[in-house]
Amino acid sequence: MGLFDIFKKHNEQNSFSSFPDLTNYRKYIFLNAGEFDDIKAHMNEYHELYPSEAVFSTALYRLGDTSWSYIVLAPRYGAAETSPVWDYLNILLWMSEKADASFAYARPERKGELPVIAFGDENNQFGDSCKGIANGKYFYAAIPEQEITWGPKVSGKFDCEEYLRENYGVDVGSVM
Repeated sequence: MGLFDIFKKHNEQNSFSSFPDLTNYRKYIFLNAGEFDDIKAHMNEYHELYPSEAVFSTALYRLGDTSWSYIVLAPRYGAAETSPVWDYLNILLWMSEKADASFAYARPERKGELPVIAFGDENNQFGDSCKGIANGKYFYAAIPEQEITWGPKVSGKFDCEEYLRENYGVDVGSVM
């Protein structure tokens, strides 16, 4: 049974407003993908298609000598932050099209807040939903509907950074 299989057994419908406010988080998307220039072109295409809706500016970096790249997302100056969570997850799904593996990781800058991890739902044939952990609970997000379903709390022993290191071989702490 995978980490997110338990989600299907518990659900409670809520809106994105119950998602943590990502204002004081460092937001990243990690991509195990091919050519750096191809990834950059795909990111530029996203900004061209959604110029007024995207609330983030982005910068792309290579993760050392690995096949991984990562995107740093920062709020655009003066952007109407109508739905930064939706944009964050939408960018993850868009960029996942060019990656063999991908995930979003948002690390809180304030103590006491919990990190957020998200992955595209590989079981969704349309590629428009995510699953992950936020607020210490499992979640499933349907992007077009902007709906979120919450699952049970994550074990208090769960360590997001260790999970990503063990399952993806990425030390997210090295980019912080």
